[in-house]
Amino acid sequence: MCYAYKDSKKEEELIEHLITTANICLKRWELEALSLKVSRLLNIDMEKVKEAVILASMLHDIGKAAEIYQKECFNGICTRFQGHYLVSAFILHLVLNVGNVRIEEEDVEKFLTDNFNRLGKDKIYAMLIVLPVAFHHYHQVRGFESFNASVSEVVLQFLEDPRICARCLEKAGNMLSYDIVGKSGRRFIEQLYHVLRSIEQYVDSDVYRNSKIFIRNLFSVVKKDLKSFAEYPITLGKTIIESVYGLVNFCDGWAASMKRR
Repeated sequence: MCYAYKDSKKEEELIEHLITTANICLKRWELEALSLKVSRLLNIDMEKVKEAVILASMLHDIGKAAEIYQKECFNGICTRFQGHYLVSAFILHLVLNVGNVRIEEEDVEKFLTDNFNRLGKDKIYAMLIVLPVAFHHYHQVRGFESFNASVSEVVLQFLEDPRICARCLEKAGNMLSYDIVGKSGRRFIEQLYHVLRSIEQYVDSDVYRNSKIFIRNLFSVVKKDLKSFAEYPITLGKTIIESVYGLVNFCDGWAASMKRR
């Protein structure tokens, strides 16, 4: 089994959890409303916004497929998956990188300071996937330092030795039949599956190094001299990211409650 959660009494399968979360998101009225609003504000296609939000909801916990987390599940209880949100964001950034959509640290700063006119639409689309995933546990983890990949032993270990659990790879194939995210969304999932299956082959590549640098520097780009992301100035970009991960968290919690209550 590939675990999303496991305690002494309950367990939840990861890929089933991800697909369930995406299905819940798809049916929520908030998805339509949020996508319409963001589309108008950022001047990008509404269906592309919706696709990005669904992908974020579907892949928010994909980092849990890492062998380093699943080994803990196999040996006993696994309920925390420390830093998995950063591993998830790294994997998604790598998938985008492999697909020739590269977002750099300065792009994040442009997005969060509302300089959208200095970003291409492909980068805005990428930002709507990666940033909500990176921060979707912001209100649950202890301290802003939890988003610093450079101090997380588990995250650093994965970045140096990115092994994906074989059981999770087998299950991940189920995502390939998920056909409600549009053509580019399906291509993204296909690329994700390819990257998961061959991620160790990318370790010495420029795209891998770029994604590793990005996830290790993301904390410093956002933190600046602030104590928390909550202290970051209220900008449209920040509000959009918080709105997306708020919807992702709602759907995530609903999906989890089906198996854990």
